[in-house]
Amino acid sequence: RERERERAVMGSVKNEIKLNNGMTMPLIGLGTWKSELGKTGNAVYHAVKVGGYRMIDTANDYNNEAEIGKAIAMLLKEGVVKREELFIQSKLWNSNHKKEHVKPDLVATLKDLQLDYVDSFIVHWPQACPGTGLAPAVRVNGACAGPASSGVMFPIDTETKKYASDNKTHFAETWEAMEALVDEGLTKSIGLSNFNKAQIQEIITITKKHKPVILQNECHPYLQQKDLVDFCNFHDIVFQAYSPLSSKDRPAAFRKPDDPELLEDKRVIEIGKKYKKSPAQVVLRWHLQAGHSAVPKSVTPSRIEQNIEIFDFELDANEMQIMSSMNCGWRILLWSETAMHPDYPFKDELPFGHVVPKAPLSTTTASKVGDKAQLAGV
Repeated sequence: RERERERAVMGSVKNEIKLNNGMTMPLIGLGTWKSELGKTGNAVYHAVKVGGYRMIDTANDYNNEAEIGKAIAMLLKEGVVKREELFIQSKLWNSNHKKEHVKPDLVATLKDLQLDYVDSFIVHWPQACPGTGLAPAVRVNGACAGPASSGVMFPIDTETKKYASDNKTHFAETWEAMEALVDEGLTKSIGLSNFNKAQIQEIITITKKHKPVILQNECHPYLQQKDLVDFCNFHDIVFQAYSPLSSKDRPAAFRKPDDPELLEDKRVIEIGKKYKKSPAQVVLRWHLQAGHSAVPKSVTPSRIEQNIEIFDFELDANEMQIMSSMNCGWRILLWSETAMHPDYPFKDELPFGHVVPKAPLSTTTASKVGDKAQLAGV
């Protein structure tokens, strides 16, 4: 458990961390949640060719994996990188937690990405909701909201107007199928996302052969997840932050009028002035020194480059303490619309008497067109 997590805090953008299965993974990757169609492919191409990124984080439900696949194919064809130099991570969608639906989910992703395997495949959420459990639901079925009978990835019960929920499926059977994917060579490693500590412990207990190598959860200075990070370190699981910059462009369904804006926080701005770095670079530097991997999203070339230019400075102890003091437990992606499922992970953060609300008709930025096409039947 005392595995040496070597990371040079100054220097090369090629900094990597060793996973518990012996693989290495870049610490910083390009996130693609909310990356718009028509812009995602260019972002991936620029990140790899110009920015020096070697990790791309994606998911079938983001509705942009086909575009990412075209960018990867171009990069490989042009000889910018070799396949083995890239670390591609995707995710199993909630609708596909039944044992027999796990492999079809990954097969659909591989087809979109134009790859024979991914380097990491993680369970996106512990709860099989939204989902019906009746058949696999992947991007080609509609990465959008729609009637449960339509087979889309965000199925809605037409009577209750709430998400359909496959309450009979538990992630234990999902994990068994995930392990089989490694043996089949479709993914080199497997992991988790949005799981709480008790759920991670259950996965560790039932694992037969392939341990989770990564936990990807929301994390930023306002939600530092210190106990969960320590738990992961103890079990030799790399903690990876999504929305590491607090997702300023998050969908309206996840936004409130009084939400704080991390990149406008005066404490972060002042630290940045000292090093002539942007607030985003300060926050990402904090992630590295706090022991996290991170996958910041951007489709803007200059920001893509800035987000990985964080290995030429180091926050001092006082600055790390300032960043640590910002923790207030503010979670962006609570997603209480799925709380009817027994495996919903954040029940202790819901108010007493919480009533599961109706499902939002919009999902992610990338799938807005698809959403509009499906709304008539909801």
